[in-house]
Amino acid sequence: MLKYINRDDGSATILTILISVVIITVGIGFNWLLKEHLRVAEGLKNKSEAMLSAYSGYNTVLYSILTGKITPKYVMLTVGKDLLGVQGIPLDGTVVGLGGQISIKLQDTNGQFSLNTLNTVGLERLMKLARQGEDAPSGITDSLLDWVDRDKLARINGAEDAFYRTKPIPYTPRNYAMQYKEEMGFIRGMDADLYQKISPYITILPNTGFNPNTASPEVLMAYLDIDRDALKTFSACKEKKTVTSDTELFRLTGRRIVMNIDDVFFFPSHFIEIAVNAGYPRTIYSIKAGIDIKENLNVPYSVVYWKEE
Repeated sequence: MLKYINRDDGSATILTILISVVIITVGIGFNWLLKEHLRVAEGLKNKSEAMLSAYSGYNTVLYSILTGKITPKYVMLTVGKDLLGVQGIPLDGTVVGLGGQISIKLQDTNGQFSLNTLNTVGLERLMKLARQGEDAPSGITDSLLDWVDRDKLARINGAEDAFYRTKPIPYTPRNYAMQYKEEMGFIRGMDADLYQKISPYITILPNTGFNPNTASPEVLMAYLDIDRDALKTFSACKEKKTVTSDTELFRLTGRRIVMNIDDVFFFPSHFIEIAVNAGYPRTIYSIKAGIDIKENLNVPYSVVYWKEE
């Protein structure tokens, strides 16, 4: 006996399936959208917390510096040690963890090469070391001098307006002191690879002399023009004690540095670079600042540059 099939029932079933598919698809999409919103909200929450932590860390470190004692190697903390949990902070760029996913580092500018208090001979040696023995790029230092001087006369290996105007996107030299160290990327002869290699050892802040106690091995080799054997001898001594005189430096490296009695040698400058990173193991927020801790009649310290990332 044949059974009658109702076509309307089949259409209703198909329609029900289609509606169910649409509902499920919309539900999945809404669920994904909700998860994305939650993920973004979590990211904003983490970044906000990291930002507050970085600001708190910076202010605490600044307070600790201003109330502490500067020595050839460290900022020795007084009141700040109760806040930071450490007795002192090295001035040679060593990273110090403060707990709570906060880390800081301080760098004395007398342990770096300044792009405003130029030591072109040492800077050329630094670039030569970075290039692993290639010829010293004198054209870069000549171009650097042309970049900051106020005339239009190019040095033999330098560059002035005429060169930079031939670029695909023309520009001109600043003809004034550099305002940020990334300007080095605009200098004739400088490339991204070389800049990345020398960037940790240069600063936009001034020098007031040279302090081998806070200089990195690369800066020591370039500034003093010494080989790795002399560097090893000096570093072994520096680990045990502070080097405080030209006589001691000469005994260790065969080099002397005191040439101008008005400069400050074997002691930090009053310019310090501060870096505060919040987040671990990946940095979520960072503050980088250059400060002048020399007090004057108007302010107890000055912020020379400020960068947040």
